[in-house]
Amino acid sequence: REILEKGADWFASQGRNGRKGLRSFSVSGRVKKPGVHLAPAGITVKELIAEYCGGMRDGHSFYAYLPGGASGGILPASMADIPLDFDTLNQYGCFIGSAAVVILSDKDQASAAARNLTKFFSEESCGQCTPCRVGTAKTLTLIGKMKWDQPLLKELSQAMMDASICGLGQAAPNPVLSVMKYFPQEIA
Repeated sequence: REILEKGADWFASQGRNGRKGLRSFSVSGRVKKPGVHLAPAGITVKELIAEYCGGMRDGHSFYAYLPGGASGGILPASMADIPLDFDTLNQYGCFIGSAAVVILSDKDQASAAARNLTKFFSEESCGQCTPCRVGTAKTLTLIGKMKWDQPLLKELSQAMMDASICGLGQAAPNPVLSVMKYFPQEIA
C-alpha cells in the first residue's frame, strides 16, 4: 500500500549500498527482537541487528550468522558489513535465498549449527539420487568427529554439488564448507 501512496521513486530510494527498495528479512537467533523485519535492500547484518532487531540479547555477543537460512552458508561476525543481497554474498560461498537470517552468539558454535543443518538435510533428502542420499549421511558421520577430515569433506561436497538432481543436495554442503573456510578453530 505504501508504494501506491508514495510512488515508485520513494520505494527505489529506500535501499542501501547501491540497492533499491525494501526487503523482508526473517530474523531468528540471539537477537532481542526476532521476527520479520521490513528493511532496506542492501542492509548489512550489523545494521539489521542494531536498527531492526534491538541488538543482541543480554549476555550474548555477535559471533556468526546464516545470511540465507539453512543452505545459505555461515559467516563470522567479522564479515558483518557485507550487504545482504543476491549478488554480494556469492564470492564468500553464501547466498541470501529467502532472507531467513539466523544470528549466532558467542554461546553457539558454527560447527554445531552445521551438524544440525546437515542432519536436517539428511532427513529431508527424498532419496532419489545417490549423491544427496549417501552424501548427506556420509557428511553427517564425518562431521560428527572431533577433527573433521577436510580433504574428504571437500571432495564429497563437490560431488554432491555437481551430481545431485535438486537444489537440496546441491546446497546441502554449504554450511560445512563455510565452517571449514571461516571457523577452522572449531574443527581442528
